[in-house]
Amino acid sequence: MMTLVLVLIPLIIALLGAAFVFAHLSLRANKRSERLASRLSDSVEPHARGVAIETEEFSLARTETKSDRIKRRMAAVINLQIHLIEHYPLRWWIVPIIGLIVSRGIIAMLSAIIGHGLLFLLIGWPVLAVFLTRFIYAYFHDKRRRALFMQFPDALGTVVRSVRVGIPVGEAMRTVARDSLPPTRDEFSILADKVSIGIPLDAALRELAIRNDLPEYQFFATALTLQARSGGGITQTLETLADVIRKRVALKARGFALTSEARTSAMVLGALPFFGGGLLLLIDTAYVMTLFTTPQGHTLLGIAAMMLVTGQMIMAWLIRKALN
Repeated sequence: MMTLVLVLIPLIIALLGAAFVFAHLSLRANKRSERLASRLSDSVEPHARGVAIETEEFSLARTETKSDRIKRRMAAVINLQIHLIEHYPLRWWIVPIIGLIVSRGIIAMLSAIIGHGLLFLLIGWPVLAVFLTRFIYAYFHDKRRRALFMQFPDALGTVVRSVRVGIPVGEAMRTVARDSLPPTRDEFSILADKVSIGIPLDAALRELAIRNDLPEYQFFATALTLQARSGGGITQTLETLADVIRKRVALKARGFALTSEARTSAMVLGALPFFGGGLLLLIDTAYVMTLFTTPQGHTLLGIAAMMLVTGQMIMAWLIRKALN
């Protein structure tokens, strides 16, 4: 019982500390987003006053049934996006199986080191399996959004060149769908098909922006929607937007380069305990084996593993927030 208390108290303290750090950083990020949105609104409002926007809207959303709502909520638990099932590199049902297998191995290892196998099996295994599954799906989503972001300037340049020579916007979208790489090819194929069956371009673009949750696609949809409703030269609008998007891509690449030192530091800090432990094992084997052969050593190993994982997660989250 005393060993269990010695394990749980430091873990609870570490989790509370990590939760406090995440909450504080999330609050700061939300405040920055609100200030940015306020500045954008102040900049756009004087120019938008003279534009008369029609109130008629065309919605592509279908009525959500009860079964659809249940499926969506169950998928949200493991971070599965139903509309992207066909675009995942693996079958969607393989990812939860991988999460269950890997988490079971981690739980078995922790149980062998720390003990309390039943407690880890009943509580730790489901939680860790869901966490790993969400992590894998988040990696798929980030990789897809990153590919869309990097390919978008070229796709927009194709649209600009096509419109400049007199090709309609709808056919320019189909040209992008034919010549681009996935996933941009898939998204513009869906867009071109919807426009070809009579769906308004602005409605199809709004649905495209919402489906991908990418600010650059939202810029694209807003620019074409305003141009279609207020008039003006579409070529100039698209050229200006393409220039803005290229600058954003270059800025993100620069940010990625500037954070290389932080990413390298995170890798070094993550590998240092294993490197130091290996050296100590070679120098004094009996001293290090105390961690694996005594209950107190098991407790210290569990605390160290939890602190290492928590620190790596916080550093990865900070780097990702800095890039976003």
